[in-house]
Amino acid sequence: MSSDTDASKVYSAKEVSVLLGIQNTTVRKYSQLLEKAGYHIHKNELGHRGFFDKDVIVLRKIIELTKRPDMSLENAVNVVVSTDAGSDISKCDMQKSMTYQEILEDNQRLLKEFEDFKNQQLEFNKELLQQLKKRDDYIATKLEQRDQSLMNTIREMHDTQKLIATTKQPSKKWWEFWK
Repeated sequence: MSSDTDASKVYSAKEVSVLLGIQNTTVRKYSQLLEKAGYHIHKNELGHRGFFDKDVIVLRKIIELTKRPDMSLENAVNVVVSTDAGSDISKCDMQKSMTYQEILEDNQRLLKEFEDFKNQQLEFNKELLQQLKKRDDYIATKLEQRDQSLMNTIREMHDTQKLIATTKQPSKKWWEFWK
């Protein structure tokens, strides 16, 4: 459906769902509610809907309005249809709306930025793992040295106690000297 009509691009429901970040079934549901409220959406000879830029803007406004906690979907549709009332949406909104191609390019740019960030993060993670491994190796070495030092000290103490025990003679009591 992406044909040009009167210098305006006509989007398919699938393209609109990508543009707005919603499901294709949601586009259909919103379109049916708009039509029920008296809003005209272009249909081809097979009955497939075609969306112009102003229709995409109307759908975007519905999405924004339904995010408010006090606004139901039906009320949002009625508000948008009553403010549209057969006239074009404000030129400011038309300037803000992005074409399908612009959104695709923007998405590709964001994807590239994400890939770059992911690669930077992977490199950072590698460096961090190397530093942690060095630290763990250092700690393991220090612990091993400490353990060896403690064992040597314990052995020395044990040897000293043995030496003391062998060199110590039983002391005679003072009265035993006269016997």
